[in-house]
Amino acid sequence: MLQPLNDIRGLKDPAKQFEVEFVIPELPAVLLAKTTQKLVGFMSGNTAIASTKELHLRCTSFSYPGTKIESTDIFLGHHRRKYATVQNKSNTWKVKVTEDYQGSVLNLIQAWCDLIHSNILGTRLPSSLYTTTASIILGKTINGNKTNRTIVLKGVWPSGYQVNTINPSSSQPIDVDISFNYDYFAENSYSLLSWIGTKA
Repeated sequence: MLQPLNDIRGLKDPAKQFEVEFVIPELPAVLLAKTTQKLVGFMSGNTAIASTKELHLRCTSFSYPGTKIESTDIFLGHHRRKYATVQNKSNTWKVKVTEDYQGSVLNLIQAWCDLIHSNILGTRLPSSLYTTTASIILGKTINGNKTNRTIVLKGVWPSGYQVNTINPSSSQPIDVDISFNYDYFAENSYSLLSWIGTKA
């Protein structure tokens, strides 16, 4: 069905993928992971470790958070009905990052995983030391003014990583798929709901 031209022209510009970026702060988890890696690196000689800025710059893609309404089944005779129960805003945030020659990206993520559980020492740190808050920012400049929409991910920690298959005859860079857990997400950092660290 044809739509009026004025209605079509009145639509807002679509969000472009290159206008979306993510930010992971240094404190507390990343800084602690970097500190422990540098300390251990003195003994092994492997001191290279990526910063949050480098992780951001090396990122080639990442997923967008979403929500899910849980449901329960009710049977009325032989008829099944689905009823909504709770909203679940926890999920997995997937990020793809290119690696460098020194392995600084893997060093950072592995050091972060070791904060959660060191399989050598058997230590487990409190969640307050290995969780962080990440932000996904949608930005656009309109008439010289930059407008941002921010989505805040709470309770972020790496749940695993996987180096993609390596082809020795290829000139493509080596990239790493990193999965982060997040407990909750909310719109804009100033939203009161964004500071709730539990599932909603």
